[in-house]
Amino acid sequence: MHNRNFSHNSSPKPAPTGSRPTGRWVLALGTQLAALGLLASALPISPASAITIRIPRNRNPYRVCALELLDAGVGAEAAAAACADALRPRDISKCALQINRKTNISGVEALSSCRRVRRPNELATCVVNISGKSRTQPAAPLSVLDGCRRSLLPQQFAECVVGLSGRLDFPTDSLIATCLDPRGSVSQLDGRPAPTPPVELISPPAPPN
Repeated sequence: MHNRNFSHNSSPKPAPTGSRPTGRWVLALGTQLAALGLLASALPISPASAITIRIPRNRNPYRVCALELLDAGVGAEAAAAACADALRPRDISKCALQINRKTNISGVEALSSCRRVRRPNELATCVVNISGKSRTQPAAPLSVLDGCRRSLLPQQFAECVVGLSGRLDFPTDSLIATCLDPRGSVSQLDGRPAPTPPVELISPPAPPN
């Protein structure tokens, strides 16, 4: 026999309350995450990431030092010793190479001075500027190198020599000596002897009693 209550009891049960809103919420969340992913990919790379990506691997400073010294004409053994002994090997090799390329000073002589100063980069700039920009009678290359090496401020020393040479018609050797010791070498500019300082008057001794 046909059960009248069969159709009512076997009908599908309604979906639990909140099932459809939950599905919509999951769909909305997934859409937002996808949008955030697209936005992140479109944003520019941060400075830290850009530096990491764009800068190539650092070259070994000791290797570059040896290559530059060899290019300047320094022997292999001397180059190895100089690079190994330097706290900043690139500064030493760059100094010697720049002086050798832009002046008539050998790489060996340049290296000897570059290793003895605290500011090898300024030393190279000093030597190159005086050698190329001095407007008076040029000085011997080694005289320029020695003057820049002896100066505590090579860059300022070069400005002194070059600046004076543009207005004073004195040999560069004299200007180098003057800029190194302004008080003790004034007489070297015009050839006159330095004035003799006055003798201090000494009071006569007291007569004996």
